Amino acid sequence: MNEFTKRTLTGAVYVALTLGAALAGKFTTFILFLPVCVIAAREWHRLYQLSGNTSSEHIAMALGGLSYSALAIPVLTEYPALLMAGLAVVLCALVIVAFVLMRRGDADPARAFAGHLGTVLYVAVPFVCAVLMVQLQWRIFLGFMFLLWTSDTGAYLVGRSIGRTKLMPSVSPGKTWEGLAGGVALTMLVGWLLARYWTVLPLHTWLIAAAVVAITATLGDLLESAFKRARGVKDSGTILPGHGGILDRFDGYLLSAPAMVIVSLL
Repeated sequence: MNEFTKRTLTGAVYVALTLGAALAGKFTTFILFLPVCVIAAREWHRLYQLSGNTSSEHIAMALGGLSYSALAIPVLTEYPALLMAGLAVVLCALVIVAFVLMRRGDADPARAFAGHLGTVLYVAVPFVCAVLMVQLQWRIFLGFMFLLWTSDTGAYLVGRSIGRTKLMPSVSPGKTWEGLAGGVALTMLVGWLLARYWTVLPLHTWLIAAAVVAITATLGDLLESAFKRARGVKDSGTILPGHGGILDRFDGYLLSAPAMVIVSLL
C-alpha cells in the first residue's frame, strides 16, 4: 500500500469518526478525543523533552488526560460552576508536577515545567473545545471542521498551482503567501455557504470564523513544524499511517479550535 492510499484511508476514518461522534453528541465526542488527547500529550512531551525519561512521559500523558477530563466536565454536565473545580484540579496537578521536578533534581526544570504547562494549554484545552462546540450546537463543530479541512486543502492546491512567495521558508519551505491567501478565500466561500444553510450563526460570524480559522490553522501548522525542526524529526509520531502522529494531523486544529470557540461566543 503506497503512502497516498494510506493517507487517504486514514483521513477517511478520521473524518468518519469525527463527524459520527459530533452527531452522536458531546459525550461521544468527549470519549473519542480522550485517548487522542493522551497520545498527543505523549507526542508533545517527546518534542520538548531532551532526555528519554519514561516516568516524565507518563506524567505528561496523565496530565493531558486529567486536564482534558477536568475541563470538559463543566461542559458535559452543563454546570458552569464546576469550571472552577476543574481549574483547581489542573492547578493542583501542575503544583504536584512542579514538586516532582524539584524533588528529583531535574537538569532543566524550567524547560520541563514549561512543557507540562504546554500539555495543558497547547494539547488539552483545544480538545476540550471540540466538546464545547458540540455542546453549543453540533453544527458549529461540524462547520468548524469543514472550514479547517477547506483551509488545509485550499492552501495546498493554490500553493502548488501558483505559489511563488515563501511564507516562512526557515520553518516550512512549501508554504507560500499565495497559498495562504487562496486558503483564506476558499474557506470564506465555504463560510458563506454554511451561513446559507446552517443559520446557527449569522453570515458575518461565519465569514469572520472562516478567516480566523484559516489564519490560525496555518499558524498552528507552522508552529508544529518549528517544534519538529528544532527537535530534528520529520513527524511527531507514527500512530496514523500516511500522516505521522496525532500532532501532525491536528497541528492546525490546536490553535484554530480555541479561536473558533472565541468567535462563536463573542
